[in-house]
Amino acid sequence: MDEKVWKEFKEAIEEGQELAFDYKDEEWWISRVPEEKSFLLTRSRDSFTQAFKTSDELFNNGIIYEKPFIDRIKEIE
Repeated sequence: MDEKVWKEFKEAIEEGQELAFDYKDEEWWISRVPEEKSFLLTRSRDSFTQAFKTSDELFNNGIIYEKPFIDRIKEIE
């Protein structure tokens, strides 16, 4: 994902949009639960879900294959 696409992707997440993306041929979802004020990072295969209070926490603390989400940005399709 290049910098322009990342900026749009990040803004959509912060607005509460649900987004899907692929990483190494595996589907992941980012969604938001407004009532709980949480952001979710979910792996589709087994519904493994990580919950965060803010989008920044998701970006920095969400883990995709043992690395923070933010470190995977350039590899995401």
